[in-house]
Amino acid sequence: MKRRRRSRKYMKIKIYAFAGTLLFFALLALIIPLRPKESQVEKRKLEKFPSPTLETLWNGEFFEGVNTWYADTFPLRDWLISRNMKVRSAYGMQKTQIYGSTQVLAGVSEKKKDGGKEKDKTEEEKQNKTLKDGKKQREITQVQEQFGAVYLADDTAFNLFGFDRDAADEYAGALNTLADKVDKEVRIYDLVVPISSGVYLDEKLQKDLGSGDQKEAIQYIYDKLDDKVTPVDVFATLENHNDEYLYFRSDHHWTALAAYYAYCEFMDVKKMDPTPLDKYETKNFDGFLGTMYSYCNQAAALENNPDTVTAYIPLSTNKMQYLDVNGNTVDYEIIADVTDWNAASKYNCFIGGDEPFSWIHNPTKTDGSTCLVVKESYGNAFVPFITDHYEYVYVVDYRYYPSGLQALIKEKEIKDVLFLNNVMAACTTSLVSNVSEIVNY
Repeated sequence: MKRRRRSRKYMKIKIYAFAGTLLFFALLALIIPLRPKESQVEKRKLEKFPSPTLETLWNGEFFEGVNTWYADTFPLRDWLISRNMKVRSAYGMQKTQIYGSTQVLAGVSEKKKDGGKEKDKTEEEKQNKTLKDGKKQREITQVQEQFGAVYLADDTAFNLFGFDRDAADEYAGALNTLADKVDKEVRIYDLVVPISSGVYLDEKLQKDLGSGDQKEAIQYIYDKLDDKVTPVDVFATLENHNDEYLYFRSDHHWTALAAYYAYCEFMDVKKMDPTPLDKYETKNFDGFLGTMYSYCNQAAALENNPDTVTAYIPLSTNKMQYLDVNGNTVDYEIIADVTDWNAASKYNCFIGGDEPFSWIHNPTKTDGSTCLVVKESYGNAFVPFITDHYEYVYVVDYRYYPSGLQALIKEKEIKDVLFLNNVMAACTTSLVSNVSEIVNY
């Protein structure tokens, strides 16, 4: 009888302790000042508390929004997710895993001198705005890059590829349209970059994982280009160097080394001599945990082996300027020191991240040579290498550029136009539509 009473007593203590713990965390989660507003790991703003209206109160949307806000902004959210993954990893050996089917990466990366904190953008800033000369800008929305399932093998995450024929057709068509619109002296190039799975994984494994053939996809795009557009094929070059550190383990981007090999191919097409790699001053930024780390729920395998971002400083200059989303001109560095930035922001050492419009003046040249790079974030690691070969390099991120390419090409007397995209971006409708917009604007 005493043993039964003692057992009941311990059971009550366990119940009270469990209920007390739940109550503690529930109360903790209700403390508004402790609730995070953004996730540095996921590089996104977290859900805001919804504003109630009669309609949303009546149809229940307000309460659904509160539930989403409560879960998305739970105090210590990133830390708890990370600890949960470490506990799960202790269940047993998990050499390979597949995460998700589609994912949206962060949009504009606003990691600057504030140490990698996100700048706040109001809805008003995303709407149509008027330039100082009175011209109306095209509407800019939060365009985001989509990518397929992620295959995690040991300490490396691979983005799997899905081919969209309609998007690829629109992408090639936009480049052909621009070629028809500009003067015949303007040379247009297209460089489509394979993502890591196409370079590192063998063809059978890619097929077994349901990943599309990137080599065929890139060739399909190149075959659709008119003779006025010159393709720059880098697939074979990257494949020949696939025993090197060409892509990050925890992020969807390529490394500056891979971008260097692509730059060499571009120089070959241009019949120009590339700068030897050992001529550059290098900077290394350790502790990088990128987009794949976030998408894989902060997998311990990635956290325990973070990436290193290596950057190569141009010989001619490390100075640049960019136009931010508010129309302000900012002096910056081509390769910025991001040593003290958070782990998710290290890739933003290249050309200030994803700004709408940037430009670089090479003081060692006076020949009037100009190049315009039209890119998404893969282009960031590439731009520093071509700096030494032109008097002016202009950079447009087509996701956020507020105007059209034709006017820019004419105004800046641009002679070379290079479109640089990873193959997933070139086959994503929401991104390709922005290329079409700035071509036809």
